[in-house]
Amino acid sequence: MTPPPSPPTGPPPSPPRALTIGDLAVSPPVVLAPMAGVTNAPFRRLCRRHGAGLYVAEMITARAYVEGNRKTMRLAGFDADESPRSIQLYGIDAHHVGLAVARLVAEAGVDHIDLNFGCPAPKVTRNGGGAALPVRPPPARRDHPGRGSPRG
Repeated sequence: MTPPPSPPTGPPPSPPRALTIGDLAVSPPVVLAPMAGVTNAPFRRLCRRHGAGLYVAEMITARAYVEGNRKTMRLAGFDADESPRSIQLYGIDAHHVGLAVARLVAEAGVDHIDLNFGCPAPKVTRNGGGAALPVRPPPARRDHPGRGSPRG
């Protein structure tokens, strides 16, 4: 008969270090990815009861947020005590993306914005967003200062 394994020796393992994103420290270093129809405010509230981390709200479109679309505003809602606040944003127009980011930070108190460059859904890529954005950059992106344009 094989003897049972001996217990580990030495000091106990140290807790994982916080994940740092800019000035934001996420501890424990666990990020819940945004999932359409899943990572709404009630689901994020349930997750927070089982441990802190970063819970990214569902993806919203920049233009719909700027225009105050009712469904988009509901998706962008956070509980009063939710911190840090994180949301996924996509858009194809630099102007609307910039406005949406400014409003999300100033008005909704968002701490972290995940810009979507990977969604393969046809309703997102059809107009050049998500996974299509790196492949087919819109004219506004090509003209952005610092991107190799004559102005930058």
